[in-house]
Amino acid sequence: MEDTSLKRIRDLIATHVGLLVREQDDVLLRKVVSERVQALNLSGAEQYCQFLSSDADIRHEREALTLLLSVGETYFFRDREQHVLLQDIILPELLERRKAERTLRIWCAACSSGEEAYSLAILLDELMADQSSWNILILGTDINQDFIERARQGTYTEWSFRGMSDERRQRYFHPHKNSWALDDSIRNRVTFRTGDLVTDKFPDYASDLYGMDLILCRNMFIYMTDRMVFRIADKFAETLTEGGILITGHGELHAHHLGKLRTRVFPVSIVYQKVSVPFCLPTPSPLAEKPHPILKNPAALSPAIRKSPAAATLPVPQAAAEICQKMTGSEIHQAWQYANQGQQDTAAKSCGELIEKNPLAAAPHYLLALLAHERGEFIDAKILLKKVIYLDPSFIAAYLDLGDLYAQEGDDVRAGKMRATARTLLKSLPGDSQIQFYGDSTVNAVLQYVEHLLNIGNH
Repeated sequence: MEDTSLKRIRDLIATHVGLLVREQDDVLLRKVVSERVQALNLSGAEQYCQFLSSDADIRHEREALTLLLSVGETYFFRDREQHVLLQDIILPELLERRKAERTLRIWCAACSSGEEAYSLAILLDELMADQSSWNILILGTDINQDFIERARQGTYTEWSFRGMSDERRQRYFHPHKNSWALDDSIRNRVTFRTGDLVTDKFPDYASDLYGMDLILCRNMFIYMTDRMVFRIADKFAETLTEGGILITGHGELHAHHLGKLRTRVFPVSIVYQKVSVPFCLPTPSPLAEKPHPILKNPAALSPAIRKSPAAATLPVPQAAAEICQKMTGSEIHQAWQYANQGQQDTAAKSCGELIEKNPLAAAPHYLLALLAHERGEFIDAKILLKKVIYLDPSFIAAYLDLGDLYAQEGDDVRAGKMRATARTLLKSLPGDSQIQFYGDSTVNAVLQYVEHLLNIGNH
């Protein structure tokens, strides 16, 4: 399959399916396209392009591509920190707010095989002594019919329990052949059905998709184009009741227009609340009270600490180099110069324009992270650095900066992981080369510094 055909298919998938396929996933994309061409009995890539761009109903194709190009696997109580937030703050707050009506409506969108929806049912069971006088809806939807059938069965293997305590498993499950079956008392509290976030209309009273107090849609937006993220987030906002909460994966809605949604910042996560009138944000996390600038000051951004891409010395990690080459060098360099001159708003605007042209470009996201850090917005800086690493897993500077932020929080485990990954990447480069966005220091010098940090962390 020629590269031009692959690029066209990637663009068509983005336009008609809403999925964002990164260039580093081209090997996977080639495999997927070959499978779909064979499954649809088509002649080849060209005919597959015609199929995607035709007026045909491609709902089933979107289902197939979503399954093949994203990770549908999940497990109980995935992301422990967000579940602690749900247990200690979000759910008690919603229950208190709804105690007069004694109704609670929860939607787990893109629920995969049901573990997340059942995790919420378990949390509510632990929080509420008696649910008999309440009208509680927990709805799980997914585009994949097979996932929905598995969710309805409520039977899971050991792999699904790696985030759940043995005590919880013994309380809510019982052995069933080589698996564990969920007790009917919990299983019957959750409703599952197929749903397509892209094409389905919601809010929709006919399908019970309205007036939601809580919507969870985690680790789905990372696979979608910015345009599709905006459309779905806007539909979620309309489906929430006033004061309702949307929870996504970490950083999935950062830098997106949120419309009626407002951010609520907690030390472990950001959530989004539907508020039609202005309200006061909660007190920032104590993290924000500890300045630890990545940029020493905006007027001295590049000379000693960072270099603009136009001035960086190659070789650099290949993936980062390829992404930078796709942007106009003068544009990213200009954004960097704005930051050097202390024009942070202008620099951020330039980065936003570059990202709009190329959503997969890691460099402008990285500069936004540095600007956020300089403003003291440490949570945003972390979110952006994680996105940089997602877009370009070889972006050494992002690992180092994220490691510094974790160390600042006192999270030595995560700091160590970031620095260990940076060390591995550094060892793959020539020792006398320089690192993109990391000044004049050689790979050997930075590697020696990282080794020192790791040694300190081990004592």
